[in-house]
Amino acid sequence: MSATTSSDAGTATLSLAHGTEPDAAPVEATSSARWVGVSAFALSLIGVGLSTYMTIAHYTEATILACSGHGELSCTAVTTSPQSRVFGIPVALLELGFFVVMSVLSSPLVWRRSARWLALSRTALAIAGLLFVFWLIAAEVLIIGHVCLWCTGVHVVTIALVLVLTRTTLAQLGLRVDESSD
Repeated sequence: MSATTSSDAGTATLSLAHGTEPDAAPVEATSSARWVGVSAFALSLIGVGLSTYMTIAHYTEATILACSGHGELSCTAVTTSPQSRVFGIPVALLELGFFVVMSVLSSPLVWRRSARWLALSRTALAIAGLLFVFWLIAAEVLIIGHVCLWCTGVHVVTIALVLVLTRTTLAQLGLRVDESSD
């Protein structure tokens, strides 16, 4: 099944591919697809590193974070606030769990599998992480009144992960968006 839209400026095509296996979608083995997989894995590992550091800081001493304790940039104020826990679980530990799972789902071995549930799981988890990031940013700015640079690093990595995964996930689900201009 395919739908094609055409205009003077260019052509946009959205097509839905039907595979013979219900759980598999054709995935183009292009350098672009490989680049996305490597990027997603690298971003996930960076997230593991950042959230590991923040988890250690949470359970030892929050002041080990290399962030000013004064003014608007205060990691200590953010990481020791009531908003630094969700249902009693430290946000840093939730971040660590998120990035460990994303690392597994984005690992080269798993990335090569073309199962739809993997693409959906990666994207659904990344979008859930993005929504959580939006809540955390709002909490930092509106409730706590301070911003943590380490937290901002985690937020940037999560946003980048969602951006990297979006187009590839559409392709793995059999949806392909081709844009070309005349």
